[in-house]
Amino acid sequence: MNEINNKQINWDAITCLIVDDDKFSRTFVKTALYQIGIKNTKEAASTLEAAEILRSFKINVVLLDQQMPDQSGLELARQIKAGKVGDDPNLPIIMVTIDTKEKTVLDAKSVGIHEYLVKPISPLALKKRICTAFGIKERA
Repeated sequence: MNEINNKQINWDAITCLIVDDDKFSRTFVKTALYQIGIKNTKEAASTLEAAEILRSFKINVVLLDQQMPDQSGLELARQIKAGKVGDDPNLPIIMVTIDTKEKTVLDAKSVGIHEYLVKPISPLALKKRICTAFGIKERA
């Protein structure tokens, strides 16, 4: 991945897809991303819309809500990991949700979701999760 060289993240080169049916949540996450230096974002209000964006654009990381109106975030993650949506089954996915049920967290891990973040989120926590999803230990 050319956005990450020598274990450094070029935040300007990252495009993040925010998948959440709640407009306020998408705006909040987008603001947090902007604060950590990610200015390229796409937004989807449904998993179907997200799938369309993943087919049309080069996305580097997905921030995914679990509770969606059409299908669950876990189901979309399964499709991405199976190579049915988008062109990168190794695409980093971070679950950003209010769902703290142990089963959901374990299901997320088993599907291959890289990180799990409980709402409300902070820019610092988001930055840490993105670094971890890219396999980088963030220096303080």
